[in-house]
Amino acid sequence: MVLLGKTDTNKTKNKLNKGKILKISIALVCIILFIFFIAFYENDNNVRNFFDIFIFRKIVNEEKLPSVEIDTSKNINIYAYSKYLAILDQNVLKLYNKLGNQEHTLDIEISNPIFESNGDYLCIAEKGGQKVYLIYNKNIIWQDEIEGNISSINVNKNGYVSVIISGTSYKTVVQTFDSKGNELFKNYLSTTNVIDTDISNNNKYLAIAEANFSGIVIQSNIKIISIDDAKNNLDKPIKYTYMAKPNDLIINVKYNNKGNLICMYDEHIDMLKEGENTELISLTNEEVIFADINVISKITKIVKTKEDLLHTSIQMQIINSSNTNDVNKYEIENTPKKIYTQGNMIAVNLGTSVMFINDRGWLVKRYESNREEIQDIVMCDEIAGIISKNKINIISL
Repeated sequence: MVLLGKTDTNKTKNKLNKGKILKISIALVCIILFIFFIAFYENDNNVRNFFDIFIFRKIVNEEKLPSVEIDTSKNINIYAYSKYLAILDQNVLKLYNKLGNQEHTLDIEISNPIFESNGDYLCIAEKGGQKVYLIYNKNIIWQDEIEGNISSINVNKNGYVSVIISGTSYKTVVQTFDSKGNELFKNYLSTTNVIDTDISNNNKYLAIAEANFSGIVIQSNIKIISIDDAKNNLDKPIKYTYMAKPNDLIINVKYNNKGNLICMYDEHIDMLKEGENTELISLTNEEVIFADINVISKITKIVKTKEDLLHTSIQMQIINSSNTNDVNKYEIENTPKKIYTQGNMIAVNLGTSVMFINDRGWLVKRYESNREEIQDIVMCDEIAGIISKNKINIISL
C-alpha cells in the first residue's frame, strides 16, 4: 500500500484544477466564437453567402431532387401542407412525401378547388360551389355542403374554419365551424363585401374585414366577433368595430402570436389591439415591390433602394409585427418575378432559381434549374414543390 503525502496530494489537486480550468476555457472560447459567427452570419451578406454555398451546401440542383411526373394537359391542382405535396386530380387527392413517394389518397369531390392550410390542417372548398372539406394530416375530419356560393375560406392552427359565402339574399355571409365540423354561427352582412377573415389562435375571436363600395368613397371596416357570444346566441357578439379612413382599402387580416390583429391596407399596415388601431408601417414612403402579412407574426416587405445614381439594391425586410424595430434583412440580387409566403417560410422566384428564406432572414435552400423558367411554386414549412411543364421537383426545407 502506497501512502501519498500532502505534497503529492496537492500536486494531484492542482492537476485536476488545471484540467477543469482548461476545459472551461475551451468551452468559453467556443461559445464566444459561436456568438461571433452568428453575429457575422446574420449581419454580413458576404460571410453568409460563403457559408451557405461552400459550408452548409444549401444550393440544390433540379437533377438531384426527387420528383413527381405530372400531365399539365389535365386539370390538376397542386398544394403543399404539413409534410405533404398534395395533387388533386379527377376528385382524388394524392399525398406525396419528401422522397416523391405516394403515401395516401383521399376522395375529394371538387373540380375547382381553393386551398387554405395551417400546420397539419388543410381546408379545401369548391370555388363558387357548396362543398368544403377539412383534412388533418392525411385524414378527412369532416365535410359539408353550405347554402350559397363559396368565395373564400380560412383555417386557424386548431382547425376552426370560416367560410365566406355569396349568392344568398344577403350581400355576404360568414359561416364558422369548429374543428369537428359543428357549425358555430353565421354572420350576415347586407351592404358590405367581406374581403378576408381570420380566427384567433385561442379560438375566441373571428375577425371580419369588409368593404363598402357603394358610395363615392370606399369604406373599410374591421369587426371583431366573440365566438362564444355568437354561438350562444347573445344579442351583441360583436366585441368592437374599427372604421378605417375613407378610401383605405383593406386587403388582408392576420392574427399574430400575441393575439393582435394585423391589418394590411393598400397603402399601409396597421395593428388592431383591444379596439385601438396603430399604423405599423407605410407602403408609400419607398419603392415597395412586395408586401405581405401571411408569414406567422411577421410583416414581409421587399423594397428597391438606390445605392447611387447608377446602382439599386433589392432588400427583403422581415419585420416583427409586435416590435417593428426588430427587422431581419436579406439582400436579393435581382427583381423577383413572384413571392410566395406560407407558415414561417418565404420563397423568392427569380426565374430559373428560387430562394427559400425563413422568418429570421436566413437562407434555408436555394433551388437552381438548368433548363427552363419555373412555372409555379407550392410550399409549407417542411416541403416545397417546384412546378415545371411535366414534373414537380420536391425540396425538403
